[in-house]
Amino acid sequence: MKIIQSIIIIIYFFNLTKSIRKNKNKNVLGLWKSIDNPGLHNQNVNVSNVYLIRNVTRILNTILLKQDKNFRPTNGEKNKPLTVEVDVLVIGIGPISEHDLLFSCDCYFRQRWLDDRLAFTPITGQNEMSLASKFLEEIWQPDTYIKNGQKSYLHTLTVPNVLLRVRSDGQVTVSQRLTIRSKCRMFFSKFPHDSQLCHIEIGSLGYFDNEVTYKWKKVELDKSMSNMLSQYKLTGHYIETTNLTDPRFENKAYTVLKVYFGFKRQQGFYILQIYTPSSLIVIMSWVSFWINKEASPARVALGVMAVLSISTIGFTSRNDLPKVSYPTALDIYMITCFGFVFAALVEYAVINYAQIAYIKKKLEELKGLENQKMIRQMFASSIMTAERASFDIIQDEIPINAEDRQISWWKKLFCRGKEEQKTSVFYRMAVKATKAKEKLKNHDPAEVVNKIDYISKIIFPLAYVAFNILYWCSFLFWIKDEVELIVN
Repeated sequence: MKIIQSIIIIIYFFNLTKSIRKNKNKNVLGLWKSIDNPGLHNQNVNVSNVYLIRNVTRILNTILLKQDKNFRPTNGEKNKPLTVEVDVLVIGIGPISEHDLLFSCDCYFRQRWLDDRLAFTPITGQNEMSLASKFLEEIWQPDTYIKNGQKSYLHTLTVPNVLLRVRSDGQVTVSQRLTIRSKCRMFFSKFPHDSQLCHIEIGSLGYFDNEVTYKWKKVELDKSMSNMLSQYKLTGHYIETTNLTDPRFENKAYTVLKVYFGFKRQQGFYILQIYTPSSLIVIMSWVSFWINKEASPARVALGVMAVLSISTIGFTSRNDLPKVSYPTALDIYMITCFGFVFAALVEYAVINYAQIAYIKKKLEELKGLENQKMIRQMFASSIMTAERASFDIIQDEIPINAEDRQISWWKKLFCRGKEEQKTSVFYRMAVKATKAKEKLKNHDPAEVVNKIDYISKIIFPLAYVAFNILYWCSFLFWIKDEVELIVN
C-alpha cells in the first residue's frame, strides 16, 4: 500500500513540473512575439529598449560568427603588423622596497587596437558599445605582459575592474586597473642622498614586431600622487620605445615600451634619526677631555657608552637596505663618527701611558743624580790635577826672583784652570746632572697630561667640523648619482 502511495506522489510532482515548464515557455514565446510584433506587447515591456536589446544581440551574434579569437586581425593587410596603442594613468606609486629591489605602481592600463572583424553598423546614433569583461574571452586580444613585473595583479573588487568598448569601425579599447610590482635596479653608494630610477617594461609575450607592434600614446600622473610617498619625492618621468632581438628565434625583433620614474630620497628622516644623534654622541665623547684625569671610572664609562651608542645606531641604519658589497655614504659617516668616539676613548689611555712613561724617565734621571756627590769629588780632583800641572809649567817659565810677576802667575793659573774645567768630561757630567735635577723640580707629570687634553680639545672639534664640511659638500654637490651617469 505504501509503495502505491509513493508512486502516486512521484507521478503528481512530475506532472506539476511539466506544466510549469510549458507555462514558462509560453510566456517566453509571447515575449519574443511581442518583440517581433509591436502591437502585441505587455504593458510592462518597453518596446524601444526591447528593440535595442534585440539589435545589439543580433550585432554581437554576427560579430562572434565572424570572429576567430585564435588569430590576430589583419585588417585587410596581411603584410603589415597590428599596432597596439598603450596609455597609462598612474594614480599611485608605492611602496618602494629597497630590501627587495621592488616598486609598486597603481594605474589604469589602457590598450587600443583595430579589429575590422568587430565592425558593425551603428544603431540609433551609437557608434560605440560598452560590453562586459566576459566578452574579452570571445575575441582576440594582444598577449601584453609586464616584462620586468613581479606579483602584479588585476583589481577584482567588487567586479573585475575591466572596461571594454568596441567602436563601429572595429576599434577595441580595453581599460584595466592594475597594481604592477616590478623590479628596480637601485644604487646605494650615495645612500641616503641617492636618487633612483625605476621603470616598467611592456611588451608582447609571443608576437614579434612583424606581427604586433606597440607604441605609446601618453603616460599621465595624478597630481596628488607625489604626496603619497613617505621617503621619496617623484622628480619626473619619461617614456621610450625600443626594439630588442631574440637570438633564440633567428634574432627576430620585438617591441618593448618603457616608462621611467625618477625618485629623490627625502633626507628628513635620516637627519633626525641618524645624523643628529650620531653628531651629539661624538660631541658627548669630547666631554671626557674636561674631566679630571684622576677620575678614571667617569672617563672610561663615558667613552664606552659613546662607543656602544654609535655602534647601535650604525647597525640599525642598514636594516632596510640589501647587503651590498660596497660602502654607502651613511656607512662612511657612521664609521668616521665611530672613529672619533673611539679616538676619544683611546686618548685617555694615551695620557695615562704618557704620564707613566714620564715618571719612569724622571726616576731614571734621579737615579743618576744619586751619584752626583761622587761626580763632584771626581771633578774637584781633576781640577786640582790640572792646577798642579799648570803650576809646574808656569813655574819653569817664571824666574824665582821676579816678584812683580807673581800676580800674573796666579791669573794664568786661574784662567788655565777654568779652561780645563770647561773641557773636562766630569765637568760636563756635573752640569748635565744639575740641570736635570732642576728640570725635575720645576716640571710636574700632570703638565704633560694637561697638555694632551688641551690639544685634544682643539684638534677633535676642528677635525670633526672639517670632516662634515667635506662630507656634505661631496655627497650633495660634487659626487654625481650613478643613475644620472647611466641616463646621461
